[in-house]
Amino acid sequence: MLTTNVEDRFVQAGFPEQSVFYLEGRLTHRADHTPLQKQDLAEITSGDQLETAGYPDSRQFQEKLRDLNRFLAAHPRFVILELGVSAGNGFLRPLISQMLQAFPASRLAEFNLQPNPVPVQIRHRVVQVDGDLEQNLDGL
Repeated sequence: MLTTNVEDRFVQAGFPEQSVFYLEGRLTHRADHTPLQKQDLAEITSGDQLETAGYPDSRQFQEKLRDLNRFLAAHPRFVILELGVSAGNGFLRPLISQMLQAFPASRLAEFNLQPNPVPVQIRHRVVQVDGDLEQNLDGL
């Protein structure tokens, strides 16, 4: 699971933590990657104290990146499920496009209020569902 969900919702929903790759870190963990307990929230006075600060430079991120690359090499046919990522997202949109171009057997299922622009060379591998996310997911 590759996610930008910084609230750690996938692990809370039961996904094994070792199988979740956080692109931006988690707001539920300190900068040293230890879980943040509710009773410790008053100690947090700056975003620099959270895992999201400097996460891409961390050893944990590099280890997860190696795991992700191994997974993609072993499973080049995959579907990216994109939920609510705007066209203006300068971090995630280019990453998704790069993954689709690097893995010709991969596909994208995109759920957004409005469809995002899709490069012509990958358009045949993209399914776009526009409208209210909750209604569309209920319809599936």
